[in-house]
Amino acid sequence: MDQMVAMEIPRAWLGGIADEPLTLQEIFRKGLYQYKVERAMRLYREGVGSLGYLAEQLDIPKRELIQEMRQRGLDPTFSEESVQEDLA
Repeated sequence: MDQMVAMEIPRAWLGGIADEPLTLQEIFRKGLYQYKVERAMRLYREGVGSLGYLAEQLDIPKRELIQEMRQRGLDPTFSEESVQEDLA
């Protein structure tokens, strides 16, 4: 069973947004996804890990991460070894 995390946010942050649970969950889910992509990009630029490693650690499909990086102007490089792994 998934564990729940409770969080309080200032009501002022919700200007113009309904404070319905499903709406707030969607906002959080989208924000979390963007955070993960930006974190992966930052770590990739810093040389912390390969695309595959970062995608796995941040629970983002590798192809999706590559696409997100390209949309943000970062064209990841691929080693021959990683290409062969992807083709296998």
